Amino acid sequence: MGRSRKYDLVIMGATGFTGRLTAEYLAVNYGVKNDQFTWAIAGRNKSRLLKLKGHLVRFDPDAGSLPILIAESSDRESLDAMTSQTKVVITTVGPYLKYGADLVVSCAENGTNYCDITGEVLFIRNSIDRNFKTARQNLCRIVHCCGFDSVPSDLGVLFLQDNSQKIYGMPCDHVTLYVRSTKGGFSGGTIDSMLNTRDQLRMDLKLRGLLGNPYALNPKEDPSGPDESDLRSVEWDHRMKCWTGPFVMAGINTRVVRRTNALLNNRYGADFRYSEVLSFPNGAVGWMRANLLLLGMGCFIGAIKFSPSRWLLQNIFLPKPGQGPSRKKRDNGHFHMMIEGTTKNNNALRVSVKGDRDPGYAGTAQMLTESALCMIMNKDELPDRYGVLTPAVAFGDTPIRRLAGKGIEFKHHE
Repeated sequence: MGRSRKYDLVIMGATGFTGRLTAEYLAVNYGVKNDQFTWAIAGRNKSRLLKLKGHLVRFDPDAGSLPILIAESSDRESLDAMTSQTKVVITTVGPYLKYGADLVVSCAENGTNYCDITGEVLFIRNSIDRNFKTARQNLCRIVHCCGFDSVPSDLGVLFLQDNSQKIYGMPCDHVTLYVRSTKGGFSGGTIDSMLNTRDQLRMDLKLRGLLGNPYALNPKEDPSGPDESDLRSVEWDHRMKCWTGPFVMAGINTRVVRRTNALLNNRYGADFRYSEVLSFPNGAVGWMRANLLLLGMGCFIGAIKFSPSRWLLQNIFLPKPGQGPSRKKRDNGHFHMMIEGTTKNNNALRVSVKGDRDPGYAGTAQMLTESALCMIMNKDELPDRYGVLTPAVAFGDTPIRRLAGKGIEFKHHE
């Protein structure tokens, strides 16, 4: 990225639900005109982009001068025109498996840094195989999973391991993330991504093996380890003295954390084991809540397999793409995760990750934006690593510092 670029940052898909929240976050917290970076919004529909500018004026009067770029996810020429003008691209256009591949290729080939909020294992695996070498040669960072999946998990484990090294002189080789509580809402885009993944599995049964592989995102030269499949039932956790159940995002988060360990040359240990679960109170009430949630997950998965029930869900009960939780629900949301690790000497360590907003949308917009700004405002602090990376590998602990005081806290517990 030797030549100068017109913009430091461009938001692709700015008129979508999460893209809009990301633009709002930038307008409120940094403004359109600032001394630190320049930014623009991009999408395929000029009238909707102009409407968004009008909306952003409520937060920043200078938003009327915000530049707009027209780009279409299936039009490579328009994507190249956009990526060649900016140092960093943020994209919220999903499902990524359907709409995201060409943009990643364009960024890798034009040496443009990239962040997204995908949670799609199939998309990320394809991106790694197709773009890793090109991005590394062109000295750019392609960083997937910069939202609720998987910043709290990936940076939380990095934070835990850094503390373990300082205190015990060794990493924790057995780590579990417990989701204590979350409050938020679903958007239509998230539902659409889930359904699209299900459709891909139905068309190609071989992909089921990839999704079931705990090391699906690892480099080809480091393809396996001691972990097995994610939790699929309700179990009693003897260490935390609580009931545990499956966490729907473990399927992506655990694979991102394992890729981080592999890309860091097994900094967490060659025998590193990692899992994520929902935690519930001990006693009969906790057991019942865990089983009711498991039953609900099973019913939802069963319903989307059959056309009539899927049609009812999509057209009557579930939000459509572009829709999501109200501002009130986003502002009243939160998340709380506890990450516990033990070393080979049975020393225990515990850190927490907390957020004071809806994790999937307000929190995700915040995490995505601050991750991208690491590559603009903190570029001299970042590790010299390039390619298709994870948040922890690309940014180190820089986003933790950027998020401090902004409602998302990583804390070590004595």
